[in-house]
Amino acid sequence: MNDRDPKGNPLKGGLVIYDGQQNDTRMNLYIAMTADQAGAACANHTEVLRLLTTGKPGEEGYRVCGAVVRDMLTGDEYEIRAKQVVNACGVFSDAVRRMAEPGVDDIMIAAPGTHLIFPDYASPEQMGMVWFTQDGRILYLLPWEGGTIAGTTDPGASEVTYEPKPTMAEIDFILDECNRVLKDPLDYSHVKSAWSGLRPLVKDPNAAPGDTKKLSRNHVINVTDGGLVTIAGGKWTTYRQMAEDAVDKCLEVTPELTDHAQSGCVTKELKLVGADRGGAVCHQNFDKVAVTLREEFGMEKETAQHLRNNYGTRALQLAMLAKSDKRLYSDLANKKGDGSRFFFNKIHPKHPQLEAEIVY
Repeated sequence: MNDRDPKGNPLKGGLVIYDGQQNDTRMNLYIAMTADQAGAACANHTEVLRLLTTGKPGEEGYRVCGAVVRDMLTGDEYEIRAKQVVNACGVFSDAVRRMAEPGVDDIMIAAPGTHLIFPDYASPEQMGMVWFTQDGRILYLLPWEGGTIAGTTDPGASEVTYEPKPTMAEIDFILDECNRVLKDPLDYSHVKSAWSGLRPLVKDPNAAPGDTKKLSRNHVINVTDGGLVTIAGGKWTTYRQMAEDAVDKCLEVTPELTDHAQSGCVTKELKLVGADRGGAVCHQNFDKVAVTLREEFGMEKETAQHLRNNYGTRALQLAMLAKSDKRLYSDLANKKGDGSRFFFNKIHPKHPQLEAEIVY
């Protein structure tokens, strides 16, 4: 790290902070799998075409009672009927709100965020850096999945799209900011990948009239005509509170649902699949999972740790699947002719991910 910035200002000090890290893609999937085990019917790659309603907007008795959806893989369309509909569609929430109440004011702001992946040597193995950029944003440089991730939230709003793309201006910005603090400069040759996402920010409902730019720091629950409940904004660290608040609002909007509630909210203590919920697999000591993968399945340390971090106890199921399918492992004879060497097939030889993960 540089001891002075480009203007010659000396580094005065720093703070060591601790934070959690997750693979948000797997987290999202495991929430769905946990819901499925609890009795929910989950459908992926499914698009809402229109809402089902009784009556017309503005009329007494108007009610949203389901949706017509399309399977994006097969093209099949079908109806889903419900006593209560919740709109939890992130940056696409306003489009669904307009299906229930045409002309309703938008509440969502799609804030783009660009991220770059550098090689692992761009950051220490167990520590990264977070600092303020010259324009006041926060940028981080952290170890991530065998590489280094650098990113920030871009200024302003973005078009709502399924495929946001990073701009060269933002890539240059991140590189320039990294080079402002790093001794060893980074350039385009160090960028292994770049992508952009859209953060669903929501306008503050308590802002002064006409102040459409003020954003809420927390999640917002909105009820449109027809009883459609929208949960918007928020962040990963509060997703369980968001869910509880949304369900509580549903019970308020549709009181007859309370007849089906078997208990109060249980999300605070509910563990996801792979979390050793019964304590029978590793007694919450997940290092035992990595040890088992290495000793009983012969996996490399890096692969065993990757599977433990991303799958929890489900890593053992994945390993058994891999070992039972000859397409997913190789058993090569040693050149000396004294037996063979067994190893699981990787997606790429330089990375820990296994072909078995795709099958699983």
